[in-house]
Amino acid sequence: MFPFGEELKGQNSFHIFPLNEELINNCTMSGQLNENYHSGNSQTLNDISVPGEQYRDEMLPNKDILLSKEILNWEGSESVSVCAKDSSDHKDMNGEEEKGLELVQLLLESAQMIGEGKYDHAVGLVSKCQNSSCQLGNPTQRLSNYMCSALQDRIKRQTQGMLNNGAKTVPDFAFNIDGEFDKTEFCSLLAYSNRVLPYINVMQFTSVQAIIDVVGNARRIHVIDLGMRIGSHWTVLMEYLSHRSVSSSIHRLQLLKITAVGMNGEELRKSGKRLQQLAKSLAIPFSYNIMEIPNIEEIKEGLFSVKSGEALAVYAPVVLRSLLYDPVLLDNLLSYIRRLRPMIMVNVEIEAQHNSPSFVNRFREVLFHCMTYFDLLDVTLKDRNDMKRVKHEELITGSQIRNMIVYEGKERTVRHVRNDVWRCFYKQAGFREKSFSFQAMYQARLLLGEHASGEYYTLESNGNAIVVKWKGSPLIALSAWGGAN
Repeated sequence: MFPFGEELKGQNSFHIFPLNEELINNCTMSGQLNENYHSGNSQTLNDISVPGEQYRDEMLPNKDILLSKEILNWEGSESVSVCAKDSSDHKDMNGEEEKGLELVQLLLESAQMIGEGKYDHAVGLVSKCQNSSCQLGNPTQRLSNYMCSALQDRIKRQTQGMLNNGAKTVPDFAFNIDGEFDKTEFCSLLAYSNRVLPYINVMQFTSVQAIIDVVGNARRIHVIDLGMRIGSHWTVLMEYLSHRSVSSSIHRLQLLKITAVGMNGEELRKSGKRLQQLAKSLAIPFSYNIMEIPNIEEIKEGLFSVKSGEALAVYAPVVLRSLLYDPVLLDNLLSYIRRLRPMIMVNVEIEAQHNSPSFVNRFREVLFHCMTYFDLLDVTLKDRNDMKRVKHEELITGSQIRNMIVYEGKERTVRHVRNDVWRCFYKQAGFREKSFSFQAMYQARLLLGEHASGEYYTLESNGNAIVVKWKGSPLIALSAWGGAN
């Protein structure tokens, strides 16, 4: 997945700059979240919470619906693997765009019919969409393939009750994958994504730079990674600390401790072994602890051991979203982390609004956000027949689409809200928002600019947060928070 030991030392082109100053925005918002949430004054905050109880009856078959034979016998179609027309043909762009608009309109009409309970009509529309979809086609055709599959399952779930395979969150906090999967293949796809999609590098390494800016000169550093996967981004921190120890005996590092939280113990151990080998080659005193838990809800008071004198940093890479179904759980977790007194906590989340209690509204938001993402993949990866790209779209992206479209309540673990909402949650828990340094912003722009598709990316500010955009549409947002007094 990434080089071992000595090989890592020569392959890191990410440059680390020391912090010149730390800007802290001492904002307080005592009680604002609860006040707005209960009053319903803010449309954004209305979409924060979708408690499970609210949907208990919605997911049962409606006894007032007259189910036609077509619905009861409809099994849907498998993912299309071959297009009627050569999918690599980019010449007829005007015709392709026109057909894409028609397909999007059909998808929206299908969702509207489902939202109104007109399932007979919806079946015909979804089938028509499926006939125009293609797993190896243009971005709209590829996306439609997964949207149609999700709509089919939504109809079956609404009219026939529970699907045979309910929602399962495996093997990662950030992803929801139904059915059988290959853990090795899944981790390989994550490594593939890290390698070919530059915005992921921006997410990871800008977060690390922000952590270095705050705790980089401490003698004892403790990092809690709430969504540990491959772990290659921590090599940047280790390189910096190695250089710091060599250049200054006064600030020589006594210990770097990484607590890795995740569901896949085997991969956590592999990541730890690689990091331990690198630490040994760099002569860094290093400790690696594994917290293997089945889901993010298992993080309770007392789980983490933070010792006196440790400068604590917490990294939350697209993991907290699974708690959005119950704001109380999210607030409890953030409050617990706040009591650990981290010097910095970096939050990374998808910058989108996919948490509306209205199915039709949520479908529309998911559709347009994913259109941006599939366009990004098409421009970046180019080869529409690349099977790694197909597997990435199917196993990672397609599964998340399915979870957002098919399920409700606690089963819908893939939820997104915009950074303004995350800001409310963090402030409610007692955190103070921090600014990203000039160095962090510079590194983010440098990483994007070095990529072939970098011209389509932009970085914008949302308060003190950083929003990464593709052709003007938001992708992800990074925010930094201080929890220590």
